[in-house]
Amino acid sequence: MTTPEQSRLARDRLSHELRRLRTEAKMTGTAAARATGMSQSKLSKIEHGMLLPSVTDVERLVSALGATKLTQTELVGLARQLHAEAETRRVVLHRGLHRHQNTVSRIEAKASTIRTLQITRVPTLVQTDDYLRAALGDAPAHDYDSAATTLKARRDRMNDPTKQFIFLLTENALRWRMGPTELMCEQLDHLRLLGRRRNVRLGVVPWTAEANLVVPHGFEVYDERVVTVSVLTGNATITDPPDVREYLELFSRLDRLAVHGQELEDLLTRISVEHRQLSSTRCG
Repeated sequence: MTTPEQSRLARDRLSHELRRLRTEAKMTGTAAARATGMSQSKLSKIEHGMLLPSVTDVERLVSALGATKLTQTELVGLARQLHAEAETRRVVLHRGLHRHQNTVSRIEAKASTIRTLQITRVPTLVQTDDYLRAALGDAPAHDYDSAATTLKARRDRMNDPTKQFIFLLTENALRWRMGPTELMCEQLDHLRLLGRRRNVRLGVVPWTAEANLVVPHGFEVYDERVVTVSVLTGNATITDPPDVREYLELFSRLDRLAVHGQELEDLLTRISVEHRQLSSTRCG
């Protein structure tokens, strides 16, 4: 994987070579544009590095400008490389709950290890039905129904012993009251049971842990290939390897702060008791 600086130099070289070929062919920009079926302004942007030409654009240009076979092969290959890297670095923003669930479901189906971090809520995949309904309370009915159907299929994958699910939450996510006490306690019990599965690893970062790092949002990492992030206005899919590695490193650092096993069960019990105490105090 090339660095952004290497990609920039490659783009500069492509634009420079296309401009050089036109100059050596003694063709005006207008004539070259006409010969390749593009506007003169588009050609100018390509030659000055303001626009990355498509592979087809480059094929037409090198042919019309009389480049040698070797140069044609080299520049077309360079264009393909630049577009492949641009696609890899692209962050795709999906709008719509159902669309996001479908996207995640397809990615999840191919992954053998799914890592999930949430800091203000319980991860969707391990939410009870009541918690899910509360979390998606503002979603349109048709959107909610479609997403719930897709989510059921995703949950069924947790029965596949060849897949490993690693969930990491903050203690705050378990104290954030998405509904009444019964809902929260049911959710905590559900997590306790899921955490005992052989292919599930559940960890919680307690508020007493000295984290010394900022975690701006939750995310999911599928194997070491894809990251999905939910934001207020949509859901992003990230595939750039250096970015994916950063998320994996952050997940690993937080996992080292988390409690697991019996220590986790004790924490879940304590939080459940305090939810009930809070409800009792309010009723009193």
